[in-house]
Amino acid sequence: MAVFRSRRLAELALDRGGLISLVVLVTGFWLAPSHIVDGDNAEFSTLSATGGISHPPGYPLYVLYLRAMSWLPGVSAAHSAALATVILGAAAMLALHAGCRAWGARPSASSLAVAILAGGPIVLGLITAAEVFALNVLIVGVVLWLSALNGPVRGAWRAVLLGFVAGLGLCNHLTCVLVAPVGVLGAIRGIRESPRSRAATTGLALAGLALGFSPYVYLLVAPATAASWGHAESLRDLVAYFTRADYGGIGAFSARPGEISPVQNVLAFLFSLARGWLWLPAIVGVAMLAYRTVRTGTGETRAGWATLAASFVLAGPVLIARFNVPPEGFGLAVCQRFYLLPIVLLTIPVALGVDRVMSWVTPRISVALLQRRLMRELVPVLVFIAAVGLSLPHILAIHSPAVERGVVNLVRSLPEGAVVIVMSDDLYFGARYVQATGALRPDVDVIAWTMTTLPWYRAQLAGRGLPIDPYAEGPEVPSVRVARQVFATGRPLFVEFSLGNILKELRSYPYGLVFRVLPPDAPMPGLDDIVAVNRQVFAAFDLAYPRPTPDAAYAVEMHLRYARTWDILVRALAAAGRIDEAREARTVIEQLTPSWQPAVGR
Repeated sequence: MAVFRSRRLAELALDRGGLISLVVLVTGFWLAPSHIVDGDNAEFSTLSATGGISHPPGYPLYVLYLRAMSWLPGVSAAHSAALATVILGAAAMLALHAGCRAWGARPSASSLAVAILAGGPIVLGLITAAEVFALNVLIVGVVLWLSALNGPVRGAWRAVLLGFVAGLGLCNHLTCVLVAPVGVLGAIRGIRESPRSRAATTGLALAGLALGFSPYVYLLVAPATAASWGHAESLRDLVAYFTRADYGGIGAFSARPGEISPVQNVLAFLFSLARGWLWLPAIVGVAMLAYRTVRTGTGETRAGWATLAASFVLAGPVLIARFNVPPEGFGLAVCQRFYLLPIVLLTIPVALGVDRVMSWVTPRISVALLQRRLMRELVPVLVFIAAVGLSLPHILAIHSPAVERGVVNLVRSLPEGAVVIVMSDDLYFGARYVQATGALRPDVDVIAWTMTTLPWYRAQLAGRGLPIDPYAEGPEVPSVRVARQVFATGRPLFVEFSLGNILKELRSYPYGLVFRVLPPDAPMPGLDDIVAVNRQVFAAFDLAYPRPTPDAAYAVEMHLRYARTWDILVRALAAAGRIDEAREARTVIEQLTPSWQPAVGR
């Protein structure tokens, strides 16, 4: 029995991807941040601790998973959620390894492909912090495995399991539907293999799909926490969440209008695809995908490869060409989350390409050690470690504590009962996180301007003593109307720089990360007072961490907010003829500006 168990363990570790997945798990635990790193990460970290509904489509499967894993011994809610996500990432590598083998790659080649994928900067970044896409990778890996000609099950079980996994996938992220060509082929295979009638097997598969949607029931019973995106009371509400009605429908991408540049989008995708695979493997993978689509080989059929190619094209160029978020700065960070799916789909052709190279190289290696089973599996581990080393600067950059420190700095700097109107997700969801998990400044209300169109959100604010209505009658633009409604409550008002209409119509001055907006009857402080207030505010800010670098999109944005305030003060001091004071203030900009960018205001 002991010999049998040791053989099974060795098989799991050396032939089924167990060793490389374990190394990914340990590395992910090491890299998991103990703080929030962006807006969505802040939202999921909060919900992991409090429960509630995420932004549409609600992501019930991931939220339920985070709630179930909230017992993990992290040093913060963000850390526990990150550890839970790392576990999903490691499981995803195990599933992808199985998928590669089912599509015809040998274990060592599968391990090498998984090692490069997991160690690349894009995948490693997204599976080491709380983000829904790690679970997406796991679901896609399982679909690829179950659908393969040599998949683990046959007949009705194949069709039913694929239906069930498809339902779970749609409960996690709607982009899972882009793998439908592969999944449908697998389901058809299962229906044809089944001894039952095709109608009966199809019915079972549809029943599996319906069962896979069961996590959406959570939205009906989710607690109405302050971090929850509204509440659901009926089937109609569930449909509204699933179809992303609050964002303009299931086909909409960003809630904010923006120009679509297909060429720029596709070029950014191709660059990220190559970078995610550390360049050469991406070329090998695309070449193998194209080759196997037109040429028959061993293992998977041409039809299988054609569906994989179709899924890659749908999830890659077709979807990405229509993004209305410019792929630059933090916009690129947003887009790269959606690049993850086509990057993952390339794992199988990369594994097959590596297999071909290895089949030519291995017989020519004279060192006997490298031909042994254990050594062949240690090589992917070394490749993974090397890939992590190349990706580490990027990972450390995007895991900068700047976002959480910035949110804490903001809410701590505000006067009692302050109201802040923002456009940025990191400020809004970040404030929700520090207030819900750290009980920090519960008296401060941070309003997400883009959400004020939602009736449930306005009702939530009214319950907090902020009865605002951007649709109320009046000659002013909605944001200025809301500003005056906040003044009517007697509470101090602050806004983010992007609330330009308020700053244009009402008197204001820079205050730390935001701008203080003055009621009509309040006197405007003098320049000396404004400079003194900001010196006092910034002196209390916690900035004891490395300045962000180019990859740290959200951290860079936070520091540009800091620098913008002092840029305004420099210009005001220079305009007043106070050149020495302006020069002194400019040194503050140089200390705050991201390390890669020329100082603002020169």
